[in-house]
Amino acid sequence: MVGEDGPFGADLVRAAAHLVFGLDGNAAESQIEGFSWAEDGYTWALGPQAVLRVRLHPGQGDLMLELGVRPFMEPPYLINQRIGLTVEGVPIGVEQAQDDTVLGFRIPGAIVAGRAEIEIRLSLPDAMSPKDLQINSDGRKLGCRMLQALLVWIPPETPPPARRLPPLPAKASDPPERLAELSRFCTGLALPDSMLHFESLGHNCEFGLVQRACGAEPQGLLRFAQMSIHKLLEALDLGFEGVDDPALLRAYSGGGPDPEWLFRHDRYGLYSHSWLHVNHVSEADFLAKQIMRMRLQRRRLLEVLESGQNLFVYQRRGAMTEAHALPILTLLRSYGPNALLFVTVSEDKPAGSVDLLGPHLFRGNIDKLAPIHDAYDFQLPAWISICANAYRMWRETGHGG
Repeated sequence: MVGEDGPFGADLVRAAAHLVFGLDGNAAESQIEGFSWAEDGYTWALGPQAVLRVRLHPGQGDLMLELGVRPFMEPPYLINQRIGLTVEGVPIGVEQAQDDTVLGFRIPGAIVAGRAEIEIRLSLPDAMSPKDLQINSDGRKLGCRMLQALLVWIPPETPPPARRLPPLPAKASDPPERLAELSRFCTGLALPDSMLHFESLGHNCEFGLVQRACGAEPQGLLRFAQMSIHKLLEALDLGFEGVDDPALLRAYSGGGPDPEWLFRHDRYGLYSHSWLHVNHVSEADFLAKQIMRMRLQRRRLLEVLESGQNLFVYQRRGAMTEAHALPILTLLRSYGPNALLFVTVSEDKPAGSVDLLGPHLFRGNIDKLAPIHDAYDFQLPAWISICANAYRMWRETGHGG
């Protein structure tokens, strides 16, 4: 959906360049130094640095660079890769890659204004060779598998002042009614009504269960879904085209004495609950209901994306920073005036607090996310505090009509 004119006529972001690495990609002519040979779907960026020279389509504003990477790791000896970015000799930032991910770096427009091409240097100080780690005889200093690099123009905006809202003044012993009262005081809405203003992006079903615990049951396409960040970005880029295609849906039974129907979407790698039990609904009836539901939910999601009337929420286990959130935000903004709340475990920030990182980006701080095997084990007081604070900030910054 990020293109010359954006989706559905939106004109919020414009593509500047798109490099695809690997045998079938177009990145080879931009690789100046520090890259290995092309392989199926990727090219290794080698340490200590790799250099790209990228031609840009004309545009104005800041540039957002999104890097799809898979770091070389060999736990417990090598558990992440630091990736530093320098553009035209100006340091932009350093991030850590610990899994298959997409990192976003915002490049100030003053650095790239008027340039037909730019030099991008990636520093990879943690790169090591398989030979050094006694894995095999490969002596290349491997940093990250490079999958793609996307550059998009972001319209200039006035950055907001840094701000943090503290947790709601609740005690661990407070009953649910007290949390609802504090949330209403912060948002001006009853707790179930405020929770309807959030749209889950489906790393897993934790936030969907939080909404249920608060008395809200929005019909979100990704509310009880699980998918990787790569597939989420692909689905957003394509407007979830084909999400209701019967040929791409697979039904399977969950575990337990009264298992529910679960389903998988082959194209987007999307797994989701249905809350329909195997013993009560046939597979054929389940698939027919699911296809209709996803058709309606996709239509609703596209309407929400264009309107900017809900605050999008994303959380995932493991470290998440602004760099992980920016690629998601960029695609959300390509549809309309959207904003993103990402929730991450923050050991040095109060659980339940929210930080304003940019005009459309909020970080919720929590001390624990639900474990993979038990999504019901969530921190409800912290989630309610995060949502109340994020809603307040969101509305105060001019969102949500």
